[in-house]
Amino acid sequence: MMDLEALRLAEAFFARKPEALPSVRAFLSGALDRWPGTEVVTQKSQVGLRDPRPYCALTAPGKRVKGRATPGALLSLFLPRPLEADCLLMAVEAYPGRFTNHLILPADPEDFPGSLWDWTAEARRFRCGGE
Repeated sequence: MMDLEALRLAEAFFARKPEALPSVRAFLSGALDRWPGTEVVTQKSQVGLRDPRPYCALTAPGKRVKGRATPGALLSLFLPRPLEADCLLMAVEAYPGRFTNHLILPADPEDFPGSLWDWTAEARRFRCGGE
């Protein structure tokens, strides 16, 4: 059962970036459809997904990050490796063998990279185990 209050809080987090809402909604509903045990947790600086441990987060950056214009949302995936993708803004090795991959989430969900759900599934397996 989708937690509507959790989704409302996540959408409220992006209120100052309404252009991000279509992709944020699509990502959250896609993740919850695939992994019903996922909990959406809205904090001061991000909207995190965990099952039971955090495996990714959505943030609303400023207009530009590292000299690149950013759309409404950044997706950070916690993986054992840096990704190589056009939408990758940067990969940071937060801990040995654990990389935070910051991806620009396209404003239009139709433009999501084909590998997005594979990467998200990999992050979930890496951080939470299971399928």
